[in-house]
Amino acid sequence: MGERLAPLGSACLTLCTGGPFRNRKQALVTPNWLLYRESFLGGLSVQGLSPPGMLGFTVPIRLGGHSHYWGATLPEQGIPATLPDALDARMDAGQDHLIALMRLDWLRSQVDPLTALAMERCAGARLLPATPRGRRILGAWLRRLLNRLHADPRVMGYPAAVAALESELLEALLRTLCLAAPRSLLDGATRRRRGFDLAIDHVRAADLAGLSVAALCAQVEISQRTLEYAFRERLGTSPMEFIRRLRLHAARRALLATPRGGATVAQIAMTFGFYQLGRFSADYRSLFGELPSATLARQGVYTGANLLG
Repeated sequence: MGERLAPLGSACLTLCTGGPFRNRKQALVTPNWLLYRESFLGGLSVQGLSPPGMLGFTVPIRLGGHSHYWGATLPEQGIPATLPDALDARMDAGQDHLIALMRLDWLRSQVDPLTALAMERCAGARLLPATPRGRRILGAWLRRLLNRLHADPRVMGYPAAVAALESELLEALLRTLCLAAPRSLLDGATRRRRGFDLAIDHVRAADLAGLSVAALCAQVEISQRTLEYAFRERLGTSPMEFIRRLRLHAARRALLATPRGGATVAQIAMTFGFYQLGRFSADYRSLFGELPSATLARQGVYTGANLLG
């Protein structure tokens, strides 16, 4: 599903059991991510090189009794990860896990430099810091995401929806990781005020369909935690929710401007980066008091509020 990525490195695969072997995969491919779930009926040893230019990590769902990564069992804390380097893993029978690969150049363009550096250092040490609970939550969210997109792959035909999907993958990972907060020479209040003002200026000129919190933080050189505090202080909401509301308003304008027999609600939603159509309808109704289908059925002129003045 999705676009084709660069070659995924090279590896030597060795079966570890003499009985039947089965490897099942469910994959999602976008321009900057490869995500797949796989399970094993028999054991398998993998040695080789991880893909060039990509940060990879594994989220276990169920581990086999003798599974290991680089000769060690999975620790209680953390997510096994790697930068382009030697790969050495053994998946025991019954193993079920998720593997994600993310382009490093894209990551560096999406987050502030200190966050990118912290993530790469942790991946270089082969472990991204995370709690067991955070790891379980991330794994459950990724499984639901794969199932939903395989059930309705139309999303992959809309670049804005794919860009939003990639951003949510990164944001879900960042929420899971226990990275040290980036340091700054500015005091907290000054940093939040400066970050908020720069963020609003950037939002005014941005393409809403492809806008994400991570990319916004990278543009204004501020951590996501600081920007979160700044938005809650000034607007009483999170930057993610603010961006979502802007996109909902943009979708409403498009629905009202669409002639009869034109685009469908699903097409308009995905054009503006909403890939979960049920959630889009619920959020739209909560904000505007009607379903998007009712808006589309009524031709008129948009008179909603402009959130940015």
